[in-house]
Amino acid sequence: MNIRKNKKLMLAVALVIFLNMTACSTYDEGPAFSLKSKKSRLTNGDWEVVKIDDERLDGEIILEFEKDGDFAISIEYSYYGYSYSYTYDGEWEWEDGKETIQIDLDDGDNQEFEVKRLTNEELWFDDEDNDLWECEKV
Repeated sequence: MNIRKNKKLMLAVALVIFLNMTACSTYDEGPAFSLKSKKSRLTNGDWEVVKIDDERLDGEIILEFEKDGDFAISIEYSYYGYSYSYTYDGEWEWEDGKETIQIDLDDGDNQEFEVKRLTNEELWFDDEDNDLWECEKV
């Protein structure tokens, strides 16, 4: 019985090492391997934009990707003592082998994001102007 457990353990360790060595990351910044699907990582919670092109934001931008394809972006900021708040709804879907996210907002605006990193806690993507957005799970 003890030998059997050791064989299973060795097989599991070998499998993890093999997957880590042969894993081909879809995204430039990783991860190389994840037990969660890309959809699950993207839709499991909301994302706060913390930087755009290495600059911290003065306001707040929250992205919501739902499993059923619904999308919302909430924007809040202050300007000369006045506070502004906007929410835009739409739909999202994967494109290009899950390397790109297509966003179609209800107001007719369409955006395409090229994903650079997608972990359980981080989402990085380039927008259509090649600005790098860095988001963290909230």
